[in-house]
Amino acid sequence: MATIEYQPKVENALLRAYLTRLQAHPLLTKAQTSALASASGELLAARLSGVPPAKPTLRLNGVPGEILKKLDSAGISERVLLMGALQRAFAGKTSTRDKILQIVAANLITSPINNAVYIASMAFINGARSVDQIVKTIKASFGKVMVTTWITSPLAIAYAQNYLQPELWEPFFVLLKFVMGTYFNTIAKKKQMELARLERLRKGKEAGKRK
Repeated sequence: MATIEYQPKVENALLRAYLTRLQAHPLLTKAQTSALASASGELLAARLSGVPPAKPTLRLNGVPGEILKKLDSAGISERVLLMGALQRAFAGKTSTRDKILQIVAANLITSPINNAVYIASMAFINGARSVDQIVKTIKASFGKVMVTTWITSPLAIAYAQNYLQPELWEPFFVLLKFVMGTYFNTIAKKKQMELARLERLRKGKEAGKRK
């Protein structure tokens, strides 16, 4: 039995080639795309925040964390699995009621799980090792992350439902994640630099008092 080659209905040749590869190797392609977006976002955030360029050094103790970070942001993560399951659950359902249910399901089921796992992963990468430390980090950040998600997610899903072909959802949400991730990463880096500056001033004052 002859196999029918998948031909996405898009005019852009590069996008068509990407979608064809995505159909043939979904997990690997999503992993590669998300890893590239994550690395690019990290470099861009460092540039926008004014973080001084690091000296090129090989740090073997940082390798596991970087691998975990890329795996978390890649297609192997729960985001891909949950979003894919959500798309399959609502495949072919285009009524207004189904569209609303899809948005509600994304915000009440997939987003909380996705955000909790992401925060826990970032906490581990940044040095949290005990369950208590990770739980405290999730409690401290979960609310703010969910508020942002509840604002952006319905708008993004509604736009995708009404204006994008189903096969374009994955690159669209990767692009959205890249923009939002870069934005929050830039803010976080600026806050980290400010805290480091205040810490240096505090230590300088304490050293001056001891003299």
